[in-house]
Amino acid sequence: MLLNMSLEEVQQLLLQNLTSLPVERLPLLRAGGRVLAEDAVAAENLPACRLAARDGYVVHEDDLKGQRSLALVSSSPAGQPPLPLQKGETFEVATGAVIPDNAAALVPYEEADAREKEIYLHQAIAAGSFIRPAGEDFRTGELLAQPGDIITPGLLSALAALGKRELMVYQQPRVAVLSLGERLVAWERDPDFGEMRDSNGPLLVSQAVRDGAYITRMETVDNNGRALVARIQEIMAEADLLLTIGGTYAREQAESSRLFNQLGGKILFWGVPIQPGGHNGAAVWNEKILFSLSGNPAACAVGYELLAAPVIRALQKKEPYCPRVKAQCLDAVGGKGERRFVRAHLTFTGGNWQVKVLPGQKPGMIRSLINCNALIDLPAGSPAVEAGTMVSVIILDTGSIWF
Repeated sequence: MLLNMSLEEVQQLLLQNLTSLPVERLPLLRAGGRVLAEDAVAAENLPACRLAARDGYVVHEDDLKGQRSLALVSSSPAGQPPLPLQKGETFEVATGAVIPDNAAALVPYEEADAREKEIYLHQAIAAGSFIRPAGEDFRTGELLAQPGDIITPGLLSALAALGKRELMVYQQPRVAVLSLGERLVAWERDPDFGEMRDSNGPLLVSQAVRDGAYITRMETVDNNGRALVARIQEIMAEADLLLTIGGTYAREQAESSRLFNQLGGKILFWGVPIQPGGHNGAAVWNEKILFSLSGNPAACAVGYELLAAPVIRALQKKEPYCPRVKAQCLDAVGGKGERRFVRAHLTFTGGNWQVKVLPGQKPGMIRSLINCNALIDLPAGSPAVEAGTMVSVIILDTGSIWF
């Protein structure tokens, strides 16, 4: 077991102890937002043949010069191949209709002078005008995406247009959440005197789901030795990762550390010199990582973001770490002490990043987690930060920032 390693050393240690998850095949409509585990290749041209880009009239190549009338003939019935086009003739087509092979261009309705049984072309028309060529969007064999790419709505749309029915994706990490504590009750229960609702369980579930995890279990349990060990073994039969909350600190041995030892796990590290969340730890059991996170809400949230979130993302072949920016701090922040992660709200205003410290920075308070989309990273021993100072900021939620 390694004690008081730096945050970066701990993060690397965790990633080095990951066991890859299997891939799975999903129906196309269930694959949005997942990570692709295969090459996505166009199996055909899109469009498959030449199509009309506008409603209008098709024109033979010998009639492109303009200053002439074209006889308006009947078009092909819907669902039938288009009629061959003869010199001096035209017929109407709708947007998306198949264009005859010997049609050289299309004239939109508004650019032709329509009469009873003919149209008059006033000016010359460029060959290919308003015709979508076969393969304009994608050509057969073209690579659209590769393993590790997120399946975005646009990619899903393209694959649907190309007839792709299923996709191979990386499996979502199955995550179980256990809150340890004798005085804790499930969040939906009314507590008796001296008890408190478990708010950390829902917190971690929300964070893990945001990062792509599938939650198998969220429970509030007493740390009562063998019964709990047996319960964890049962839970981990259907989970890839365990997040325990509470029991991270004691004068001799933390309850969660003792629990992991009783389970037969190998402790990877215990304690990280950061605030909040300095007593967090992790173990490996049956090639699965077990996390011990603080029972203090702010410390629990920060510990998850810095330790568990990178693991959950890496298991899906996503980039493990959140982006960082330099931002102007709008508030003064005290200095000295261990490395600190200040809960904050980041905005992009007038072409500049600005970050505001949120109220309620004590580890046991929830208030600072409301509207928290960033962490200000203050190095150990750094002096007090004055308002207006540029600071390093970790972006937790890019979707909450308007540009």
